[in-house]
Amino acid sequence: MRRQPVSRAGFTLIELLVVVLIIGILAAIAVPQYFKVVEKGRFSEATSCFSVIKGAQERYNLKNNTYTGAAADLDVNCAAGKAFGAVALTGGSGAFTATLTRIAPLPTTYGAYTVTFISPGGNLTCSQANCTTDLLP
Repeated sequence: MRRQPVSRAGFTLIELLVVVLIIGILAAIAVPQYFKVVEKGRFSEATSCFSVIKGAQERYNLKNNTYTGAAADLDVNCAAGKAFGAVALTGGSGAFTATLTRIAPLPTTYGAYTVTFISPGGNLTCSQANCTTDLLP
C-alpha cells in the first residue's frame, strides 16, 4: 500500500526572514519621519508664542514709541511650555528680538536648539542646520 505524502502547511524560514527584513526596512524609514513630525508639532509652540509676542510688542510700541526688552512689560504671558524654556527679549526703538530655547528632547534628533524671531521683518532663524531645513517654514 502506498502512503500519501503529508502536506505541511506553514512558512519556510526564508519566507519569515524576508518578512522580518521588509518590516525592518519600513521601520528604519518610518521612525525618523515620526520624530520629525513630532518635532514640527513642538516647533509650532514657538511660532505661536512669537505671534503672541509680536502683537504685544506692537501694542507696547504704539503706547511707548519703543519696543521693550522685558517680558513683564507686555500685556500677555507667553509662558514656557513643555518644549521650550522662557522667552528672552531684547528691544529698542526700531526692532525687537525674541528667543526661545528648546529643552533637550529625547531622542536627541535635533538637540537643544534656539529659535529667534527678529522684527520688523518677522524672520525666524534656528541655531542648528537640521532645524533650519526640517522645521522652519
